[in-house]
Amino acid sequence: MRRIQLEEAEFFHLLRPDQLARVRSRLLLRPFRAGECIYFTSEPAESLWVLRAGEVRTVKISPTGHTTALERFRPGDLFGLAVAVEAASYGETAEGVTQGEAWRAPPQLLAGLVRDDPRLARELLAIVAKRLQGAHDRLCSFAHDSVPARIALLLVEQADGDRLEATRRAIGEAVGTTVETAIRVLRRFDRAGWIEGGVGSVRILDRKALERVARGEKLTD
Repeated sequence: MRRIQLEEAEFFHLLRPDQLARVRSRLLLRPFRAGECIYFTSEPAESLWVLRAGEVRTVKISPTGHTTALERFRPGDLFGLAVAVEAASYGETAEGVTQGEAWRAPPQLLAGLVRDDPRLARELLAIVAKRLQGAHDRLCSFAHDSVPARIALLLVEQADGDRLEATRRAIGEAVGTTVETAIRVLRRFDRAGWIEGGVGSVRILDRKALERVARGEKLTD
């Protein structure tokens, strides 16, 4: 399992050595398991999280129990950005996709860094804006793109190299559809020779074909 250093993470890569030393003394390292919740929706936003190793995703769970995946994070990414906008609680649930570990930073630490160094405020604003743009793009995709297009785009964008570690259910949740529909689409991709399915993973065999579907090209039987 690859572990990053704090100075490799977004936002924290801009810190001077003296700032990094101050931050390290106040960070807590929190290990997690695959499927374990790191924080829940409506839980008080008491930490900014920095993923050190493994993968994490954020999800929203409806009152009827339907799960929609929001974002997926890899080492170096920040999550739990409710702290950055001074929200009282988290607006989503974060859970481990794989085993891993994350640093948790108290909001007072973040506020002090931003107050003392204006360039850090600009960096944090850019990260928040990027997350908001990503959320907007996903909502537009849910409204206008077909399920095959959404799944193809997910595979192209989220795969680590040629492999995506994700269950069929997780893929369905990430694109706003049922696991049954996700399975049907993935089987069509498999029959076309574009992917190869495994237990809890998908291997991409023809990235260009998936990119064409992601752009709106219709599937043919």
